[in-house]
Amino acid sequence: MPRRDADALALQYRLILEAVRCQRAERRDAVSMAHVVLFTLFLTEAGHGLLDAAYLRKVEGELAGVLKHGEATGEWGFPSSLIEPLTIIVNEHDRQLHEVRLAEIAAATRRLDQRRAIAMRLADAERTATS
Repeated sequence: MPRRDADALALQYRLILEAVRCQRAERRDAVSMAHVVLFTLFLTEAGHGLLDAAYLRKVEGELAGVLKHGEATGEWGFPSSLIEPLTIIVNEHDRQLHEVRLAEIAAATRRLDQRRAIAMRLADAERTATS
């Protein structure tokens, strides 16, 4: 990935992380953090990560709790216990964007897009079932 593009993405996620740290996160920030965690996990599973995949899955599970709570209440606060793990993951994500080949980043992006599409279909089905 061109350095300029990687820098722009990294800055975007660091600004979102700062909103999370300051307890000013909104839904889109929580979703973006989930995307960073999943993207980092996918690249790690493909052999391009410095973090343990089990650690990333644990943080993914904790973040899923934040998303579920936020959807139910409209409150998008993050527990303080998630700030350090998210910071570590954003740092790893930044490294991956700058060091991993574009083909691998594209494959992880496709995998993330597939997961988002499945989640949207499930949410639509759930809304239809409760209507």
